[in-house]
Amino acid sequence: MLGVAAGNDEKQIAVYKKQTRISFPVLPDKEGEVFTVLKVPGTPYMIMTDRQGKVLMSHAGVIKDLDQLLKEIREIHKQQ
Repeated sequence: MLGVAAGNDEKQIAVYKKQTRISFPVLPDKEGEVFTVLKVPGTPYMIMTDRQGKVLMSHAGVIKDLDQLLKEIREIHKQQ
């Protein structure tokens, strides 16, 4: 798991990580370059790729059914 913080710098990320107690790495994207290249429609946005960078799935917006999303991720993982 890797996060990209669109529009945020390292100081803002440190505050966010402390408040939310997340342990995965979050990289700054102050100018939104990553989001531009990936054509991300908005946040939150999740992309699951294989080791070669091929997009296996994506999800835009708030996760409404976590169980269903986890089921989908597990199925994709089994196929890899």
